[in-house]
Amino acid sequence: MTTDATRDLAFRALRVSVVAGAVSAVLAVVWGIASGSRVILFDGVSAGIGLLMSGLSLAAARAAASGSSHAFPYGRQTMLPLALGGQGIARLGFTAYAVADAVTVLLAGGDSVSTGSALLYAAIAACLCLGVTLWLRRHEGTSELVAAEVLGWRIATILSFAILAGFAFVALLPEGDLKTTAAAYVDPVLVIVVSLIVLPSPVRLVQTMLRELLDMRPPAEIEAPARAAVLEVCAANGLTEPVIRMTKTGGRLYVEIDHLVEAGTWDVSDIDRLRVALTERLRSPAYTTWINVELSCDPTWQLG
Repeated sequence: MTTDATRDLAFRALRVSVVAGAVSAVLAVVWGIASGSRVILFDGVSAGIGLLMSGLSLAAARAAASGSSHAFPYGRQTMLPLALGGQGIARLGFTAYAVADAVTVLLAGGDSVSTGSALLYAAIAACLCLGVTLWLRRHEGTSELVAAEVLGWRIATILSFAILAGFAFVALLPEGDLKTTAAAYVDPVLVIVVSLIVLPSPVRLVQTMLRELLDMRPPAEIEAPARAAVLEVCAANGLTEPVIRMTKTGGRLYVEIDHLVEAGTWDVSDIDRLRVALTERLRSPAYTTWINVELSCDPTWQLG
């Protein structure tokens, strides 16, 4: 699949996620307010944050695809990790607020929520989230932003089933004091439970942002095969001990290969052939590769 075709699929997946997110957010917020359920409202506001971040991700993807300009000579690839990090920070902030509110409700003696209404919402939300997750998974490899959307919808699915299970448990309890107490506490307890389920996701998004903006090494699943491919191509061309540096920003993998060679053994056309071979081996539908080959005859040259 060509890079353009992959990019088009990623844009399509992001647009579907935005539309589905809008439906999910409106449904949850309206239902949460009407039923007085904090956990449903939490689900709705979380979906609303996801909707805003999906729109931001779509804008970031378009900006990154626009190429270089006078103001951005290396392109706008940093827009992508910024979008991911922004989503993570927003979710962390809201999750902290939701947990604090739930603890306050627990200390105040709980709350009263219609179990039947919450069960109906959870069933509808679970079906919607599961359907969107399964559809988006078919396009997960087209972009890190799409992969982040898949992760978000997968978590939303888990949350919906957690809400369904929690209220179903209360509904199945026999009438009595235990059921009354459980009904009063199930809503804030579920807010805390789903917050703990959600927590690793925004943390990973922030970690991805920091890794890419600080020019750290790519994740092992990207670096290891790329390094092996570079070593193989270099060895085939007589470069047995290259110094390889890699980092990844958004949809671009940066690869630098440094090597000392004997005077008179390499010319520009040889370097061009090496670069073409490296480009072919490192080709991926998930990112483009920026390759820089540095060869020197100077033994004092600092490869460091």
